[in-house]
Amino acid sequence: MQKKLAVLALVMAAGLSTSACVIIDADHGGGKRDVTVKINDSDELESIYAVGLEKGELVARVSSNGCTKAEDFKVEANRRDSVVAVTLTRERPDLCRALVPEGKEVRFDLDGLGVQRSDRVRVRNPLQRP
Repeated sequence: MQKKLAVLALVMAAGLSTSACVIIDADHGGGKRDVTVKINDSDELESIYAVGLEKGELVARVSSNGCTKAEDFKVEANRRDSVVAVTLTRERPDLCRALVPEGKEVRFDLDGLGVQRSDRVRVRNPLQRP
């Protein structure tokens, strides 16, 4: 039980650490991208545990009952100048019954979202607070 609590605390701490602007080196060319996440108590958008950019992908940790897949989400990307606002909307509920307190990582290709190397990415989903 203590091990599960320790893992959960680590996941929450990682999620909170991404709440500020995160600057990540792009995988080629030394360009920079950053990700900002909106923190609010809005129940309109699904909360996520953590988000970041990794090797040309947007990586989000979301709640899961064991069967969550990236294909379960609709991803909207809206460009305004050099900022791309991304919204993750779960279209298929996860009806499995596994205990997955740390959630599941889902990945989305940045090129498929129309994100260029010089763009800033803003994820509109709020971070889930502990």
